[in-house]
Amino acid sequence: MCYRPRPSDMSVYTSEDCGQTRRYTFRRIKTTTIRFQVKAPHDVAICLSTDDGEEPQDKYEIFIGCWEDGNYSGIRRHKHDNVCRVETPGIVTDDEFRSFWIKIQRGVVKVGRRGEKHAFMSYTDRDSLLHVTWYGFSTGWGASGEWIFPDDDDGSSSSSSAMSSSDSEAEDINNLDDRPIQYKRPARWVPCKGGYFPQRPISGGEGPDGEVYVGLARHEDSYVIGMVVPDHGVCYVPYGGKVVPKSEYFVLSNPGSVNLTWEPSSCGKVPPGALNGGVDGFEVLYIGRVLVDGITSVGKVHPSHGCVYVPYGGAEHSSRDYEVLCVRGVPVNIQ
Repeated sequence: MCYRPRPSDMSVYTSEDCGQTRRYTFRRIKTTTIRFQVKAPHDVAICLSTDDGEEPQDKYEIFIGCWEDGNYSGIRRHKHDNVCRVETPGIVTDDEFRSFWIKIQRGVVKVGRRGEKHAFMSYTDRDSLLHVTWYGFSTGWGASGEWIFPDDDDGSSSSSSAMSSSDSEAEDINNLDDRPIQYKRPARWVPCKGGYFPQRPISGGEGPDGEVYVGLARHEDSYVIGMVVPDHGVCYVPYGGKVVPKSEYFVLSNPGSVNLTWEPSSCGKVPPGALNGGVDGFEVLYIGRVLVDGITSVGKVHPSHGCVYVPYGGAEHSSRDYEVLCVRGVPVNIQ
């Protein structure tokens, strides 16, 4: 790897075409968000690892502009397991630098573009998130690349002990500054069953048999958002066109009395501060509600489907217009 000075006094590092055998140059991670700029025609790769060895035994790999002529991006676990893949045509180019961020937080790896608050791909490690301390960069399959790491301030070349490019825990989409941000958890999932409720459960509104509450339950290897009906002692989740009652579930509580609001949205979009919850495959879902025949039902906002799904009348009901549970001024991840 090498670098050349730029008028901005920021170093530019190059990565050569390494074919299908990735050769990463490692940098140490300082905080939970990594920032970088890259100029490459395709096949950009970032490795998140517990060490800076040439071949880490346990790692996450993030591919940007790979597969099928560079039209897809994805996340890989354990060297061969592709755990996330999304269509991203034209996401990188050799004509200009493109800026990205990677956030590692509370069991989730997120990848986004500078200026965009929401990630375009993410992966929730259901076992446990690796305690990664290094990241490496590389290009391959006929592509070489140029890289800029914004925290470089001395113009020196990269080595395995170089400091990482990193951002604060909350991405500032206007100026991407590096100030530390203090946060508190806006809400938490509390395991429950048989009608039990934690303190300060979060209400979804007035349901068919009284007040309903925001719930979450596991179904077919997914965590699905639904609504808990106290008198029924179950959480109803929408899944595959049906309503599935779950006697063991989680209830969303608000122990810190954070000010939560339901904000209008539509077509798979979520407002700033939207609380995420639940996973469908590799896609993160959000907490939504909608009125059906004048009755409130709580369910999952599915961004890629462009709608919210809620349980109603024994079947899964969808709507392109809905409300999303939001909090202002704090990170939106909850566990």
